[in-house]
Amino acid sequence: MGWIDRIWRAIRANINSLVAEAQDPEKVLSQIVRNMQEDLILLRQAVAQAIATQKRVERKCLQAETTADRARAQAALVQGDEMLARQALARRQPGE
Repeated sequence: MGWIDRIWRAIRANINSLVAEAQDPEKVLSQIVRNMQEDLILLRQAVAQAIATQKRVERKCLQAETTADRARAQAALVQGDEMLARQALARRQPGE
């Protein structure tokens, strides 16, 4: 039975050692810092994607405004109002 007690003590000692290591504040803080650095990378990627999406939406909005102004100009020409057509087209000239 002595050897069973020795094995049991060795197992308990190893378990206690693992528990003590898991509770080491330096290791816990080190892991937290690593996790935060990984989160920071993910957040930066998300911000970059959001900025790219915003720029893409702004371009589409500008294109839609230009298309709408051209449509207004064409409608004004159809109605015979050349001055209104010029005004609609002039709105987009400086931005293009």
